[in-house]
Amino acid sequence: MTKIVRAFSLDPSVSEDLDFYTRIPGVSKPMNKSKYVNEALQFYMGKNIKEMIEENKTLKENLTGGLKSRDDKIEKLTVTIQGLEHDLADSLAKESPNCRCLWCRLMKRLQK
Repeated sequence: MTKIVRAFSLDPSVSEDLDFYTRIPGVSKPMNKSKYVNEALQFYMGKNIKEMIEENKTLKENLTGGLKSRDDKIEKLTVTIQGLEHDLADSLAKESPNCRCLWCRLMKRLQK
């Protein structure tokens, strides 16, 4: 049996949000607002706020750690590629200027 404990006043913005979230597309009758508010309050009060904060911190740390790890890998790959490019340029500079291999001819055209 439903018991009315006390009437609460809602801010206009909260009331508008409640109207928006209880509307069901394609259905003329909106969802029961009392049921919606009761479910929201039970969810909110059912979870320990401290646990929610700790879960949030853990998720942020995991996300941040994953991003840092990815950034480190990208940085290492970038350094490796730059090193290879430098080594390639050095080896091409050491080649004889009259080399007629396909690679040297291509590099000469690109340098013009």
